[in-house]
Amino acid sequence: MTQLSNEEIVAGFLDHVRYLKVKHHVNGRIRVKANWNGAKKLAVMKEGELERIITSIPGIKEYRVNPKALSVIIEYDPDVLPFSLWEEVGTLGEYPANRANVQTQLLDILNRA
Repeated sequence: MTQLSNEEIVAGFLDHVRYLKVKHHVNGRIRVKANWNGAKKLAVMKEGELERIITSIPGIKEYRVNPKALSVIIEYDPDVLPFSLWEEVGTLGEYPANRANVQTQLLDILNRA
């Protein structure tokens, strides 16, 4: 299995996160949920692709997928991945023009790691 570049990690993360909506967020823990259209798109992903992307992002401590609830809970280090960044990530479905700003912030974090 080849190693993903930082650009590929960020692009993959942002491509998939647009199907998710923030349902609950406190500093260090976020729960996101897919709608049915998003669930269909995520279901056709290559096995392990989302896990590979998530585990490549510094600051993500743990994650749990609940397929029945169509949700993912991510525990993260707010010193690495700030609360405000997650809030901005959560708006990408409604405001895709914010993608470039989020992409820059994520690349900065990955390049520092």
